[in-house]
Amino acid sequence: MDVLQKEIDEVYATQPIADEILDNGVVEQHQRFIHSLTEINGGCAVISDLSNRKSYIAVHPWAHFLGLTPEEAALSVIDSMDEDCIYRRIHPEDLVEKRLLEYQFFQKTFSMSSEERLKYRGRCRIRMMNEKGVYQYIDNLVQIMENTPSGSVWLIFCLYTLSADQRTEQGIYPTITHMERGEVETLFLSEEHRNILSEREKEILRCIRKGLSSKEIAAALYISVNTVNRHRQNILEKLSVGNSIEACRAAELMKLLDL
Repeated sequence: MDVLQKEIDEVYATQPIADEILDNGVVEQHQRFIHSLTEINGGCAVISDLSNRKSYIAVHPWAHFLGLTPEEAALSVIDSMDEDCIYRRIHPEDLVEKRLLEYQFFQKTFSMSSEERLKYRGRCRIRMMNEKGVYQYIDNLVQIMENTPSGSVWLIFCLYTLSADQRTEQGIYPTITHMERGEVETLFLSEEHRNILSEREKEILRCIRKGLSSKEIAAALYISVNTVNRHRQNILEKLSVGNSIEACRAAELMKLLDL
């Protein structure tokens, strides 16, 4: 489960399109577009389809900055609204802020008229681990690509390209732009992502980092083992990791446990 995915899914659920008859030709047209686009910019483009919860992906052979395996780079369809094979390569600190940007962007645009929401674009600069295991800066954008005939959000476009600016700086510089008016709104998410874990979850993760078992943590904090295990599971879900070692590593990268 991706961090913030539950919240983003709730925003997706505001767009009831299950009973609509949609033209598959529109999807095919946009698929051709993202393949042409990646041929030009050497990057990766994704169309997420709210009608069937699938994503269509195009990856240029030069896009080694994504760090994808050959099998992942060859994918054309993903059975998910999210490009998980890409998300797992994003620096954990940047992933949280990227998802916060998406959440705010979707909240903002999904509540607008169908015509107005197409004028907005979210942008940020994130770190992704390339095939050599080195983080590089990637420019990322998201926007609504297509509405259904009744005006619900249908297709969402996401683009990843190698940034020309590889200077080391903190933060992803998230913005939401109204393309017609040329208005750029800068978001400040650095503090928000530090609140992803509750204080109790941080306390438990510090104990885990010291090598304490669930039973030992329960005794130290005067809570039940079941409560500790529930917190441990919540931590794994929030940090999008599979075990406690990965959770400690992600929390350190995100500076969540700094006192």
